[in-house]
Amino acid sequence: MQSSDKIRRKGWRIVILVGDKTILRPLSWEDVPAFLQWCRDPELQDLSNGTYPTSLAECGPWYSSLRANRQHKHFAIIARDGRFIGDIELDSISWRRGEAELRICIGDPAYRNRGLGTDAVATLVSYAFFRLHLRLVYLRVYRDNRRAIRCYEKVGFRTVGWLRRAGKLGEREIYLMALTPEDLRAPVRALAG
Repeated sequence: MQSSDKIRRKGWRIVILVGDKTILRPLSWEDVPAFLQWCRDPELQDLSNGTYPTSLAECGPWYSSLRANRQHKHFAIIARDGRFIGDIELDSISWRRGEAELRICIGDPAYRNRGLGTDAVATLVSYAFFRLHLRLVYLRVYRDNRRAIRCYEKVGFRTVGWLRRAGKLGEREIYLMALTPEDLRAPVRALAG
């Protein structure tokens, strides 16, 4: 299976990652209308703690900052039928420590509970470990987000701590989860090039 294709366009190196069920490609401006719709969803706003843009005016600066940030890798999640269904990212990449924070959102409700999130996470962490040479990927997830926790555990993430955060719905517990290359349970993606 081919997991990473590089395309050169106008001097930029574009990375496309291919998993069993999903394709990860850079988020494009054409994805913004669907992305905005998901960001306005109250359930998803709560899970993201309201940190993503909710208007087109907010999207321009946000999108520009993503493309220019060396400590950030943001991808659109594309289902095998070609539909843009969500996004996934490595954020706060510390190249010196070899660490990054993972975040994922399957925004299209019709594509949830089908293993696409697990496939996207497995594909991205394979890229993080075996192409970017990171040594640790970590994440934060609300304790009551059982669907996400199951996804992360299937890939090999383990809970390493927890904290409490006050939010719109009151105080909630957040699990801190981490993954190293040795903990990876999902099939390692063969990375080309």
